[in-house]
Amino acid sequence: MMRLLITLALLAHAAVASAQSARTISPGMSRAKVVAALGAPTTERTVAEFRYLFYQNSCGKACGMNDLVILRNDAVVDAIFRSPSRHYTGTSSSPAAVSAKDAAERAPDAGATKSTSGTIRMKPPAEANDVHPSIPKNPPTVGPAPTSKPTTKTP
Repeated sequence: MMRLLITLALLAHAAVASAQSARTISPGMSRAKVVAALGAPTTERTVAEFRYLFYQNSCGKACGMNDLVILRNDAVVDAIFRSPSRHYTGTSSSPAAVSAKDAAERAPDAGATKSTSGTIRMKPPAEANDVHPSIPKNPPTVGPAPTSKPTTKTP
């Protein structure tokens, strides 16, 4: 009987721990609700009406980015999670992850050729793009600013 109680207690504890570790964010949540679910962000940036909350994840450099929650006017509009313990119920703007094996097996782009060393070399364009440079050859000259104050007319 004692073993049964211990087993049930351990299972209940595991279920609670699992529920706490799976942190879910939904569209429309406020910053306060996001912080309550995920904790304080590692970094936070604000640009105009957008706020970006960055969270460290377990894959670090392998993922290439931190987990990210994007809010607009204090409401979640997007989230990109690489951490398996975080979930977004909305549609993330992040493309599906591609494993290194899948990426290596994909054919090179049409604009690139594979060299014998295994690296990808870019094909040069058919016509050089500097034939019509964007910097003019004879730019107009601007005279110096006047050194004296202009005269003002008083009525």
